[in-house]
Amino acid sequence: MNCTIMFYVVLLSLISRVLTEKYAPYTEEQFQLWLDDWNQLTHAEMHLITKIFWSDEIASDDEIDVLESEFATKFYDEYTEQSKLIVQSIMLSRWRLYTNLTLINKKNYEKSIMLSANFSQEKLRELKKFDWRSFKDSNLKRAFLRAVIVIGDSGISDSQRVHKWKQIKSDMNTMYTTSKIIYKNKTLSLEPNLTSVFQSNRNYTFLRTMWKLWRDSSGKKLAKLYPEYINLSNEAVKDYDFKDYGEYSRSSFETNNLPDDLDEIYSQLEGLYKLLHRYVRKKLGEIYKLKNTGLLPAHILGDLWAQQWHNIFEDIKPYKNKTLLDVTSKMREKNMAPRDLFLIAEEFYTSLGLDPLPETFWNNSLFEKPNDGREVNCHASAWDFYDGKDFRIKMCTTVSMNDMFVVHHEMGHIQYYMNYKHQPFHFKEGANPGFHEALGDLMTLSVMTPGHLYKIKLIDELVEDEEQDINFLLFMALRNIAFAPFSLAVEKWRWSVFSGNTTPDNYNLDWWKFRCKYQGLVPPVDRFQDDFDPGSKYHIAAGVPYDRYFVSLILKFQFHETLCKASNHKGPLFKCDIYQSKEAGKKLKHMMEKGSSESWNKVLYEFTDGKTDKLDPSAMLEYFKPLHEWLLKQDLSENEWNCNDYLDLKNNIVHGYDTNFASRQTSKLIEMLAFLIVLFNIF
Repeated sequence: MNCTIMFYVVLLSLISRVLTEKYAPYTEEQFQLWLDDWNQLTHAEMHLITKIFWSDEIASDDEIDVLESEFATKFYDEYTEQSKLIVQSIMLSRWRLYTNLTLINKKNYEKSIMLSANFSQEKLRELKKFDWRSFKDSNLKRAFLRAVIVIGDSGISDSQRVHKWKQIKSDMNTMYTTSKIIYKNKTLSLEPNLTSVFQSNRNYTFLRTMWKLWRDSSGKKLAKLYPEYINLSNEAVKDYDFKDYGEYSRSSFETNNLPDDLDEIYSQLEGLYKLLHRYVRKKLGEIYKLKNTGLLPAHILGDLWAQQWHNIFEDIKPYKNKTLLDVTSKMREKNMAPRDLFLIAEEFYTSLGLDPLPETFWNNSLFEKPNDGREVNCHASAWDFYDGKDFRIKMCTTVSMNDMFVVHHEMGHIQYYMNYKHQPFHFKEGANPGFHEALGDLMTLSVMTPGHLYKIKLIDELVEDEEQDINFLLFMALRNIAFAPFSLAVEKWRWSVFSGNTTPDNYNLDWWKFRCKYQGLVPPVDRFQDDFDPGSKYHIAAGVPYDRYFVSLILKFQFHETLCKASNHKGPLFKCDIYQSKEAGKKLKHMMEKGSSESWNKVLYEFTDGKTDKLDPSAMLEYFKPLHEWLLKQDLSENEWNCNDYLDLKNNIVHGYDTNFASRQTSKLIEMLAFLIVLFNIF
């Protein structure tokens, strides 16, 4: 039988006091302390302790379990009430900082973070006194599990080192969000300047310049801070038996096999991705006269990080005479404002029978980049202030089709928050981190269909034929299939860094090893040891795990398939639009209401009507099946990805795509000849 350490402490304390009372009478102060402790016990606890120490009866295991459970419940209830107040304070100070990046707001935010860190340390010590894994009450056991996941990174005992860790995280975030580049005496920020440049500009040399300047102004600045951030992150989880911070962050998925699971899933998608890569390479090769290396330069794919490629769709689409899928011009014709995109998204969700947004959302959210001189963090995000009423979105919205999809995504988070607001504090989150991301992106699978865009009058004519279908599926593949290896590469790199397999000297080299291995991409220019290209991505600078995005990619197609069935959709999965389906909304609402109160496997099993309790890419493959078959029929040359041609391990250099390929091959030949000459002279 397992009892908590806390239980033993209470018993030993009482024994000590009984003996003290017998052999050395209590002082008045000692008696008052004893009385205070005694009065805090419940009647059941008083009865049981009296029975154990002052009765001939022997307490049963069940009675001790009841007492243990009551102690644990009391601790948890007090802890969650305190946690809620602290988190609310953090969210408010973070919001003030992110919507007005001043030194005062930064210091106030850091103060709230330190208060939270001290509180978490104290509660972690108390929580570890419970043998919660042996609790009989499954709900209480799960509550403690979620609490451990939330505060399990509070293991740094030295307050100065805690402060240092929090300070580094805050500094990296601020460095990233305030990064700007100077080009021809013009100051350009990430949002909206650089993002727009990569979406619309097709000048190869200009994009290469912008690509390098952004990495020089963002990631490179973080390079000296990152190793200490990694060391402190690992130290923060050492007291809870995690090997490193990567293992700790994976614990949110409640499985020991996440890396293997993700590898297995990607192995099923890899064939389709490589076909897509070959198609894109062929089309871009015709435009830019690319070298025949099988790889792609990372700066010409319509995105600053080459994570999604849909912005180059118009340049490479197979059927040029078909309806334009990008409705940005139509939206601007209608004189839409950023707020209108949020109204469109809200109407989509309410058409499913879900609740409209509260007035506080419209009053408190940030929809546009301010023009009052404030520096803001423009990374789109949804916010829950944990009071059941205050939900917000922060986004520097532009009137574009892409931002319309982002708004639907962020509003998916808000709907999730609103639907699990009744749950206890530690269950106010997605069933796993991927669920939250999947819920938002799920809606874009409906919103992006030509049929839906026609319904909401953003395209004038609905043309449905095989060529139009292939165009649409290619567009969707550039958003989704292209994203799969990127998300995996980013997280593989993070795990490798936390585990120590990737050392600071090799941060950048290994980043491009993973990017080349999974995506078939190389940088456009040479990258050196003192470059830190990972830091040019927000999630690396902000310490946000990226495995959730890969998981969400798979889940959203599983969700889509289930909701399409609930809405009684007939026909190919890629044409399904759940708009206005109350049955789909009812099913979705039931899942969201659970929060993380049940394991994600159980939630998924129930949601899919017993089809599966695991991540399964079959729905995604079914969605893209017509495109897959079409790509197989195209004349696509199959060139190997010779990543080693670009990786100079000896000198810790990643050669750029535009470094003269022939000269590097010549250098290798010269080295070989020199070796042969030396060998010849020896013999």
